[in-house]
Amino acid sequence: MPRRLPPLALALALAVPAAAAQGLAGKVWHSFSDLGNPAGTFAMNPNTGESVRVQDRQHGIPWPDGTRHVSVDYTSSGRSGDTRFTVRRTADQSVLVDQTVDGDFSTVTPSPAGASRILARWSQNTVGQRAVVVWDFDQQKLLFATPPSDTPDAIAWMPDGTLLRAQRSGAISRITLGSAEAPLGTVSWPESRVPLNAFVSPDGTQALVQLVKLRESGRVDSSDLWMMDLRSTRLRRYTNNGLVPYAVWSPDGRTVAFAKDTGYSCSEATCYGSCTVWHAPSSASDVRARATSGDAREFPLKRPDGSTTTLRCPVVAWTR
Repeated sequence: MPRRLPPLALALALAVPAAAAQGLAGKVWHSFSDLGNPAGTFAMNPNTGESVRVQDRQHGIPWPDGTRHVSVDYTSSGRSGDTRFTVRRTADQSVLVDQTVDGDFSTVTPSPAGASRILARWSQNTVGQRAVVVWDFDQQKLLFATPPSDTPDAIAWMPDGTLLRAQRSGAISRITLGSAEAPLGTVSWPESRVPLNAFVSPDGTQALVQLVKLRESGRVDSSDLWMMDLRSTRLRRYTNNGLVPYAVWSPDGRTVAFAKDTGYSCSEATCYGSCTVWHAPSSASDVRARATSGDAREFPLKRPDGSTTTLRCPVVAWTR
């Protein structure tokens, strides 16, 4: 078992940036565990693989500065259910928010510009159509919601707390909560793909858009990331292996970590597979993320017994 650090030491361990000579800044938050690594939420040095266990529970989702994180628990009650949000201060694990809200919240992303807001996908239950929503813990209400859909718009936080919206039609816009929606441009999605998610760079100038090919059944046939310049809406293919469902940006915007999930593109009968985590420069193109391609690297992970392996899914965030 790893040695549990006292609260002050934990706070310092999460606050100290990686040395410039090591290349990768910040902390990679993950919940990967194997036989040599107990379950929990960890903050990892991306250069050495050394991890600090933040909490015993998996999937704690941090705010971009890493000072607090939220855990999400869904409880079903027939055809509906409730989601319990627990926000804790990272330094001492004190509870800051404990709220239960109607429905199932998934794909939760804390706001980069405020401690009380999260972006999520919401449904009355785990199988219904989903809306993209913004929930405010302080006001205890929705500040934004889209109509429920099988393929909701790709919506992501901008650094200033506004929202980037990419629609199936190709319309790109910026949403200011409580105000007007400003168009940024229109794109033609390559290969008749559909946007499912977006991931905005820390400086707000670029966004990775997850574009998928769908079968007639609605299942994903392939999924990759395209880099969009938000000033011109021009696209550049970032990954090219058909198996990438999500990504996280390094806090300096120089690097992107992404999942390569062989189970994400499902057959009509099964979705079994394995999920690995890779990283590549944000300036890259057509990344295949194979051992022989040399265009991406895996993160090292150091187990408590001193042995090493490579980091696997899930990676939750990359904080400062």
